[in-house]
Amino acid sequence: MTVKSKTLEMLENHRGEFFSGEKLAEKIGVSRNAVWKAIKQLESEGYPINAVKSKGYSLEETSDKLSLQGMKPYLGKSINATQINVYDSIDSTNNRAKELAVTGAEHGTVIIANEQTKGRGRYGKVFESPKDTGIYMSLIIRPDELPNIEPSLMTAYSAVIVADVLSHFTGENIGIKWVNDLFLKGKKVCGILTEAVTNLETGKLDWIVVGIGINVSTDSRLFSDQVQSVATALFDDKNVVRNHIAAEIINQFFLQANSMTQQKMMDIYRQKSIVIGRPVSVVSGTTNYDAIAEDILDNGSLVVKRSDGQTQELRFGEVSLKIH
Repeated sequence: MTVKSKTLEMLENHRGEFFSGEKLAEKIGVSRNAVWKAIKQLESEGYPINAVKSKGYSLEETSDKLSLQGMKPYLGKSINATQINVYDSIDSTNNRAKELAVTGAEHGTVIIANEQTKGRGRYGKVFESPKDTGIYMSLIIRPDELPNIEPSLMTAYSAVIVADVLSHFTGENIGIKWVNDLFLKGKKVCGILTEAVTNLETGKLDWIVVGIGINVSTDSRLFSDQVQSVATALFDDKNVVRNHIAAEIINQFFLQANSMTQQKMMDIYRQKSIVIGRPVSVVSGTTNYDAIAEDILDNGSLVVKRSDGQTQELRFGEVSLKIH
């Protein structure tokens, strides 16, 4: 661990408390000059550090900067913190996760960023990821390590877990729009993108990457005009510890997988659905039609009734759905 990382860990673990340069140097085991350089680096990266003569240095209690050191106090004992990679800015957390997965990254590896410059959603759509206001993360999953979760339902499982965590922090009902979006009060607050690679020799999935993008405190003015009309944020201000939310998603994702049955997962998914019983527009390739969403089956299919009375099962990845 670098001097900067050790310094940040000390300050994160004692937010609001002041440490003299001498005290920090003693605890970390380096020179005061090394501590001073580390503090300057942290300040240049946007960490709100108070430096007061005769008192020393302190990280503001309201600091909302994403970091591994900031997440550590909230991570469960079963989570290996060395597998969590935090970036201030990255093109796409899913892209980076796939690069690592191809080279043999372990199950449970996490990529998390403070900003994405080329974030992606389904069908190659842009996922706008403004700096300092959201959580953008990707998890590498080796299917054999999560035997209780059917790979084809990984998006549904992720939606259930993230919706529960966000409901806990906001006290609000977070709904699921089939198949991969989470909504708060009629607007999107989170998108999930699941990608996978199959081993051609065995026919089995080698790995799955689950990408999760959350608008935590994003000012709507940071979005494009098109996104402003359909998206919102969980909170109106930035006095929220994103580290805590991110850590709890990681905790619950791997903890719940050990006990979650497919039946229980899909029951929760249906309960949280904002689609069932609603009129929808189905866009599948060049085919568009209106229908009523009637049910979501245990295999993840959405059952819709068309205007001519015919029912149809829609599978993940086949359609884009618009709610009226």
